[in-house]
Amino acid sequence: MKRKIALGLAAATVLSLGGGGAYAYAKTTPAAYVSVDINPSVELGVNSFGKVVSAQAYNEDGQKVLEGTNLVNFDAEKAVSTVISNAISDGYIKEDATTTAAVAVEITTSTDKEKMATELDESLKEAANKTLEDNNVNAEAESENVALARRDEARQLGITPGKLNLIQKLQALDPTIKVEDYKTSSVKDIQKKIKELRKINKDDTSDGDSNTGTDTNNGTDINNTTTTDTSTSSDVTTQESTGIQTDNGNDEKGENASINSKKEDSSIENDKEKNASVKQKNQNDNGKLNSENKNSNKEKNKNK
Repeated sequence: MKRKIALGLAAATVLSLGGGGAYAYAKTTPAAYVSVDINPSVELGVNSFGKVVSAQAYNEDGQKVLEGTNLVNFDAEKAVSTVISNAISDGYIKEDATTTAAVAVEITTSTDKEKMATELDESLKEAANKTLEDNNVNAEAESENVALARRDEARQLGITPGKLNLIQKLQALDPTIKVEDYKTSSVKDIQKKIKELRKINKDDTSDGDSNTGTDTNNGTDINNTTTTDTSTSSDVTTQESTGIQTDNGNDEKGENASINSKKEDSSIENDKEKNASVKQKNQNDNGKLNSENKNSNKEKNKNK
C-alpha cells in the first residue's frame, strides 16, 4: 500500500514538473517577433501570452531608444508605445513638412501563427497611432505580418524584416536600387522615395500613353497616306494598263487594216486573173469558131 502511494506521488511530481516546464518554456520563448522601424530599428520577442521576452536594437539609433528602458514582461502594445515615445523624445519623429500625414512608423510581425499575427497587427497599429496622436505628431503607423523565414532572410542582411519589405518596395519601382543603399535610411525617407518613384513611374506611364496616342494618330495618317499612295498607284497602274491596251488596240487595228488591205488586193488580183482567164477562153472559143466556119465554107465551095 505504501508502495502504491509512493508511486502515485512520484507520478504527480513528474506531471507537475512537466507541466511547469512547458509553461516556463512558453513563457520565455518568443512565438512572434515584432520589429519597430522609425530609423531606430528595434525588434521585440513576444511569447504566446503577448508578453515581451526580449528586446534587441538593430542599429545605433535603436540602441539609443532602448537605453535605460527594460521592456521585458511588458505587454507588446505597451512596449511598442514606449519605443515610439522614446523615439519622439530623442527627435527621431517630429511634426514637420516631411512627416505630416505620412507613414513614420513601420511595424512588422514575424510569425507562423496566423491568428496571433492578425491580432498583433491590429492591436499594435492602434497602440502606435494613439501614441503618435497623444504626442501631437501628425504621422501614421503602418503594420503587416510575414513568415519567420522572412525574418531569417532579413537578419542575414543585418536589418529587420520591416526594413527589408520597405527596400523591396523601392526595388520594385527601381530595380537598380540595392539593399545597402537604404539600410540606414529612416522609414520617413524610404516612404518619401517610394512616393517620388511612384509619381515618376505614373508620369512616365502617362507620357507613354500620350506618345502612344500620338503615334497611333501618326500611324493613322501614315496609313491614310499609304492608302492614298496605293490609290494613286492603282490609278497609275490603271492608266498604264489602259495605255497598254490602247496601244495594243491601235496595233491590232493597224494589223487588221493591213490584212484587210492585203485581202482586198488579193481579191482584185484574183478577179483580174479570173477575168483574163475568161477573156482568154472567149478568145480561144472565138478562134475555134472562126476556124470551123472557114472549114465549113471551104467544104461548101468544093461541093459547088
